[in-house]
Amino acid sequence: MKLMDAARYWHALLLAWVVVAQNQLTNGQQSEGSMSPCGLTESCVTEQRCIESDDSGRGAIRPRMARVCGEGLVCCDQEQLDSWDAEQNRTDAHKATTTPITTITEESFYESCGKDMECVPRNLCRDNIIIDDGRYLVHPRIGDQPCTKPLHRCCAVDQRVAANESSYVVNLNNFKYQGCGRSNAKGLIDDFKYQEDVAFFGEFPWMVAVHTGRNIYLCGGTLIHPQLVLTSAHNIRNQTVDTLVVRVGDWDLSSVAEPYEFQARRIKQIIAHEEFDPGAHYNDIALLVLDEPVDLQPHIQPLCLPPSETPKLLAELRTALCYATGWGSRLPDTNKNERQLKRIDLPIVSKAECQGNLRLTQLGKRFRLRPSFICAGGVKGKDTCNGDGGSPLFCTLPGQTDRYRLVGIVSYGVSCAQEDVPAVYANVPYLRSWIDEKVNSLGLELETV
Repeated sequence: MKLMDAARYWHALLLAWVVVAQNQLTNGQQSEGSMSPCGLTESCVTEQRCIESDDSGRGAIRPRMARVCGEGLVCCDQEQLDSWDAEQNRTDAHKATTTPITTITEESFYESCGKDMECVPRNLCRDNIIIDDGRYLVHPRIGDQPCTKPLHRCCAVDQRVAANESSYVVNLNNFKYQGCGRSNAKGLIDDFKYQEDVAFFGEFPWMVAVHTGRNIYLCGGTLIHPQLVLTSAHNIRNQTVDTLVVRVGDWDLSSVAEPYEFQARRIKQIIAHEEFDPGAHYNDIALLVLDEPVDLQPHIQPLCLPPSETPKLLAELRTALCYATGWGSRLPDTNKNERQLKRIDLPIVSKAECQGNLRLTQLGKRFRLRPSFICAGGVKGKDTCNGDGGSPLFCTLPGQTDRYRLVGIVSYGVSCAQEDVPAVYANVPYLRSWIDEKVNSLGLELETV
């Protein structure tokens, strides 16, 4: 073949490939063999197609959408698309027949817990009615049988209520914010059997779950302002504003049965500490700026920040009641996260004691605890662990029992839940000046206590 003919041949082939690719994009999908930044299990489709095929049940955060792969196109999970297409085909096939279609109502998806009783989200069942002298129930609206799903209750079918008629809606409308750091000591749900180390629903309303754009839990965080979340730098060092979403007000990561819904926000800016050391975890702190503020509600409120570190503050912390919360694993030899938010009470450990104890581990006798760290724990069977990175360590304010301030951010540990081996947290009082500098540069203002 002559050189000129070869050039014409390859030019024609290229044009044909472009036409085919454009036709496929017009139909909303890129060919499997075409060049694309999408993964092997994804297809490049229009954003609308990816959103409408979403199978997570929560459209607000656009799960399974990831990188942009063209103008108006996104990478979308192929299994999600196939499932949607199959469902559409089944629907079309039914429409083509004359056989009457039986409507499947939402109620039919609730499990039975007795005659005319179903397990429903607790906010969809009326409370029991007590007769005038209070001796017994007129009508057993709430059954005693257990439900398999968390936060569901056994409810008489004729006592279910619409979501907008729930008593929780009234509480939401009457909510008045009273300042940072106030916990809901008994939670926001009555008569629910919690495990010992599980936080009450809404107990700590500043807890944040940081997810990847594909709705995969990444790490914890703390709401310190309606538009600001503090987390660990090491957890988000390979992320961008396009790959992160936060969920504020969540409790069970695998359910949407909570009486108050979580709020999802995308990230507008990531500000990691300039001197963060990814190897040694020095200055392990980062600020996530949300694209829009969250709405403060009973289960969504910011945590107070402490003043800068002083001997007086450290003395106060050692006598305070402190907790760490997170969705990380309970056991050191697993990476399986917990579904429901766990709560661990931990003592603050002095720098000298922590450094001494850690020198007895594989860190060695020359280990030196840097000032950007603070320690807590060392109690057998109680600790933060794998998956808790970025989550808060917080302590009561002096003289108060249900109001807290942020003290640490889960950074690292030598092991989990071993006696006399404390965990290491980013030292928020020490890093307070850095936080103030960054917040001021954003034109925002933090509460003072």
